[in-house]
Amino acid sequence: MHNQVEISSTELEQIAIETYSSMQEGDDEKVVKLLDRVNLLFQKGTTVTQNLVANSFILPLTSLLEMNYSWGMRYLKILPLYLKKEHHSQVYASGI
Repeated sequence: MHNQVEISSTELEQIAIETYSSMQEGDDEKVVKLLDRVNLLFQKGTTVTQNLVANSFILPLTSLLEMNYSWGMRYLKILPLYLKKEHHSQVYASGI
C-alpha cells in the first residue's frame, strides 16, 4: 500500500505563484523542479488533492501559457506526464 499525499490550497497556491514567477524570469531549472513536485502530488495524491491540483494549478497555468503562446508553448512541452494528461483532458473536455 502506498502513501497518499495531501496538500492545502494555500501551499499549492504558493507553489503556483513560485512557478509563474520562475517562468516569467526564465528560470527553466526551477520550473522543472516545481512541475515535478506538483506532478508527484497529482500522481500520488488523494482524490481531493488531485482535484485541487487540476482546478487550482493546471487549469490556470495552462490558460496562462496558451494565452502567451510565444513563450508558453515551451513550458507546455515540458509538463510532466500526469500533468500533461490532465491538461489534455481539460483542453479536449468540451469535444469541440
